[in-house]
Amino acid sequence: MKRIFKVLIIMLILLIIGCSHSVSPSENKERSSFTGTIKEIDGNRAVVSAVLVEGNPEGDVIVDLSLNKNDTFQVGDKIKVEFDGVIRESNPAQINTLSVELVD
Repeated sequence: MKRIFKVLIIMLILLIIGCSHSVSPSENKERSSFTGTIKEIDGNRAVVSAVLVEGNPEGDVIVDLSLNKNDTFQVGDKIKVEFDGVIRESNPAQINTLSVELVD
């Protein structure tokens, strides 16, 4: 009886460990991008109007401009933004900016 109980406990532990794998942000290699227009700038952050996900309406998103030291950004500029694919639902939306560049 004790042996069966031990085997069941070991199987339960293995089942829990096997089902508990989660993907950390560093393992998530999905990169997404969008093009938008800068609405306002506050230091190194900008509020950009863009369509983040195809099929959704245009909305505002906060973008980190400090990743591009070569360009000077101004309100009205059109920019291309690359991010890690994660969109935090806030108002305006927030992303983890990977790169940002001016679009002609």
